[in-house]
Amino acid sequence: MALPDYSTVSILSYSPIAGVRRATGVPIKLLKDADERNAVFSADATQLTSLTKQPDPKLRLVFGLWAMDNAPSPDLRDRIPLEVMIIHYVRSLPTWSMLSKAPALNIITLDWPVGDSYELRAFLIGGDAPMPPEQLRYFYEQQKGLYRPEVADLMPEVKK
Repeated sequence: MALPDYSTVSILSYSPIAGVRRATGVPIKLLKDADERNAVFSADATQLTSLTKQPDPKLRLVFGLWAMDNAPSPDLRDRIPLEVMIIHYVRSLPTWSMLSKAPALNIITLDWPVGDSYELRAFLIGGDAPMPPEQLRYFYEQQKGLYRPEVADLMPEVKK
């Protein structure tokens, strides 16, 4: 499937405990590299695997979330390549092949701690414009309301 021609791609990462982790636009080229799984994508994957010691994209993202939560300073937290980790993770999902045509693509990840790891939910949502970061809290609460009670009961209440 050919990648839809998006005018903007946004990465939005939210935790009900930590709040907005990242809300930024990314170059369309990053999405195209992931779609083609080209040399740039492979080099990024190798670098992320070396950094995290995790070959699996989901485990690399979990490592990135842990690193953000444990970073000793905001500057070090901002240096974590969360956007690239998220792109690599969503590229590994079956939903990648179902990207919809729209002017904007919002790649949204929701996470919360579970034991010594994190539960992740990813959404690839086409729309007319990027989702404003201040809507992420409500998006999380909406998703929590859509899950079966046995799943929703494990999702923490919003703190930030």
